[in-house]
Order: sequence, then structure tokens, then C-alpha cells
Amino acid sequence: MSFGNAPMANPPLILCVDDDKDYCDILSAKLTAKGFAVKNATNGDDGIALAKKHNPALILMDVQMPNKDGIATTMDLKQDPHTKDIKVIFVTSLGDSWPSVTEVNRRLAQQIGAHDYFKKGGDLDALVEKIRQALAE
Repeated sequence: MSFGNAPMANPPLILCVDDDKDYCDILSAKLTAKGFAVKNATNGDDGIALAKKHNPALILMDVQMPNKDGIATTMDLKQDPHTKDIKVIFVTSLGDSWPSVTEVNRRLAQQIGAHDYFKKGGDLDALVEKIRQALAE
């Protein structure tokens, strides 16, 4: 599967679930430029509904959201037979850049059911690479 800058006939759909609309817009622009299709949800319940409706290849999930946070949303997705296999990458402002803390956060994300996690403010090209790796597995 190629994920270059050229448009694909059926680009993988990425669902961005984040209450920060501006951040979702930035991610959407970056991912669209890299050949992905993108849908956005601003809360966990809408994210679940869109995941059930569109069956995205991967979900970028904010951890801190009002009402239903990303952890609860991911756990709900993983318990539903229709959405349990969708890969989730947490995208969060939580955490630290120290390698030991990064590894703890990665393991915690995986225990909850997420594939990986990415710290907001990080290089979006690195996030695109995480997405590509996750989709290739």
C-alpha cells in the first residue's frame, strides 16, 4: 500500500476525535496532503458514531475531552464487535518527552487498547509515519 503524496483511488480513512477543532483541522490538512481521507469528530460519542458508520482504517484519539474522554471512548470502541479492530493512536498534550516516560505512556495506551500514542506539538511528519506503520501491520 502506498501512502505518498499522490491521490489514491481509495485512500485510507482516518478519523480524528478531538474537542480542539483547530487541531483537527490542522491534522486533516496534513493527512489529506499525504493522501489520506479524513473525518473529524469533536467528542467521544460522535467519534463512536462515525466509527460505526464509516469504519475508518485508524482513529486519532484525543485523551482529554469533556464528557467522554479518549480512554473511555477507546474502551467502548474495543468492546464493540463492529469497531474493536480499528486501530487507535492517542494524540495527547499529556506526557513528557523523556524516553522512559514515553515508553510508560506507550505501554499504558496499549493496555487500554490503543495501538500507540503521539504527543501534541510533535512533528506531524512523525505522526504520519506512525499512521503508516500502524496501517501496514
